[in-house]
Amino acid sequence: MKDFLDSLLGPLARLMVARGVLFAELSERLKAHYVAEAMRASDGKATDSRLSVMTGLQRRDIARLREFEPKPAKTSHLTRLVALWQTEEGYHRDGEPLELARSGDAPSFDALAWLVRRDVHPRTMLDTLEANATVEIGNDGQTVRLIKRSYQPHAGSEEQIAYLARNVGDHLSTATDNVTGQKQAFERAVHYSDLTEEQIAALEEQHAELQMGVFRALSSKAAGLKGAQKGTYRFRAGAYFYKTGETEE
Repeated sequence: MKDFLDSLLGPLARLMVARGVLFAELSERLKAHYVAEAMRASDGKATDSRLSVMTGLQRRDIARLREFEPKPAKTSHLTRLVALWQTEEGYHRDGEPLELARSGDAPSFDALAWLVRRDVHPRTMLDTLEANATVEIGNDGQTVRLIKRSYQPHAGSEEQIAYLARNVGDHLSTATDNVTGQKQAFERAVHYSDLTEEQIAALEEQHAELQMGVFRALSSKAAGLKGAQKGTYRFRAGAYFYKTGETEE
């Protein structure tokens, strides 16, 4: 039963080593989550002794970690800016982002940036997006055009790690709910082996094209629904394409 841990913990260990996270830090955090999930399974009414039995941790650890509150990964303001450019009224036409004046009243890049965050200057956001080849500034320096439909943080950046945490966290939560029977949600994957590198490349390109079509349709519909009524629920729909030269049974 515990063999499945290798598939889950192997990539996590690789990430932790790459980020310089020591095992003691990971262990302490994992203990806290063990206690939190055991309390949730007990409706928060279990004694320290009961939680110790459920988690295998000592009672002194239980008492110390009862008040633990996990901190969600921060949302990237640049990701939100690019998304709003394609969904906020006045900044797009039928989902196609408009070329914006750099400054001035809405719709302008500065107005959009201030809509996202008031504590970061629009020039800082613009410089980062331009350096990342997400936007293009006009020859006159007065207009800004969105040339990528999503913001891709630099490899290894804090923004990218936060994005990974949210995506993988929600995917694992979905899979865990399905396995434990707590909820049932859509989760599917297609996988083949014994293919050539060229064949994989063609399939990866088709996958990216098809998925982007799905994401744009969902984003457009969600943006329209969001303005109709205020709710408390959120959703995340994602996709991945994993390839490796290692064969499997």
